[in-house]
Amino acid sequence: MKVTFCTTCMGRAHHLKQTLPTNLAGNVDWSEPEATEFVVLDYSSPDDLGAWLLNDPELAPYRDAGILRYARVDGERFFRHSHAKNLAHAQATGEILCNVDADNFLGDGFAVWLRKVFRRTPNVIVATSRFSQRLNSGPYKGAMGRIAMLSHNFWALGGYDESERFKGWAGEDTDLVLRAMRSGIAPVMLRNPRFLQIIVHSDDERIANTDYADRDRELERVRSLDGSNLAPNLRYLYRFAKAPRIANQVTVARRRSLRPWFTRALARRR
Repeated sequence: MKVTFCTTCMGRAHHLKQTLPTNLAGNVDWSEPEATEFVVLDYSSPDDLGAWLLNDPELAPYRDAGILRYARVDGERFFRHSHAKNLAHAQATGEILCNVDADNFLGDGFAVWLRKVFRRTPNVIVATSRFSQRLNSGPYKGAMGRIAMLSHNFWALGGYDESERFKGWAGEDTDLVLRAMRSGIAPVMLRNPRFLQIIVHSDDERIANTDYADRDRELERVRSLDGSNLAPNLRYLYRFAKAPRIANQVTVARRRSLRPWFTRALARRR
C-alpha cells in the first residue's frame, strides 16, 4: 500500500528544513521508492520555501524519483488550515493519506508502521489522543494534526471542513476524527513517542499567519486545550460532535480534480 504524507506550509520553511530531510531519510525505502510519497503545498509562503524545495541538492534524489512533490498556491493572506490541507491531499496518489505538520518528525519507520495498521484493519483512522496531557505538551505538543486514513474514506467524509467554524487556529483535525468515528471508521490511537516528536516552539508562532480577531483570546484557546483540564476538551469535542458528517459537499469533487494543476505548477519550476 502506498503512503502519501501531506504537508502544508506558510511561513514555516525554517521548520520544514529541519523535519523534511529527516522524515524522507527515515521513511523512504529505496528498494521500493514507489511505496512512499511526500506532497508539500506551499500556501503563499513568504519565505524561501519553494526555492529550497526545488533546488536543495539533498532533496534532489527524492525530487528526481517523484517521491517529493511540490506546488504553490499564490494570493493567500492567511493560513486556512482546512483549505490548505484539502489542496495538499488532493494531489496525493497513495491509498493511505497522512497529514504531517511542518514541525513534525515522523520517526524512523513510521511509514512501515502505517502500512501494517491499514493492511491489518483498513477501515480505521489513525490519530493521537486529544485527552493525553503527555502527548499535548513539551516535545509532543503539536502532534495533534497527525491523522491518517484511506484515501476513499477521506474523500467520502469531504476532507477537512472548510467552513467558517474553523477560522483561525485548530479544530479541523479533531472534527475530521469525530466525523470519521461517527461514520463507523474505528480509531487507532498513535501513542508511540518515537513517532510524535516535534520542534518545540511558542504558541505565538503556532497562530502566526492565521486569521483571528484577538491575539490574547486566541492564545488562551490554544493553551486551554493542552490536555491538563478535561472540561475545555469536552466542550471542544461536543461542539464538533454536532457537525454534519460530510463536509464541503459542493467543493470536494473539485479538490480531487486539481491534480493536473499540481503537475503544471511543478513543471513550471523545473
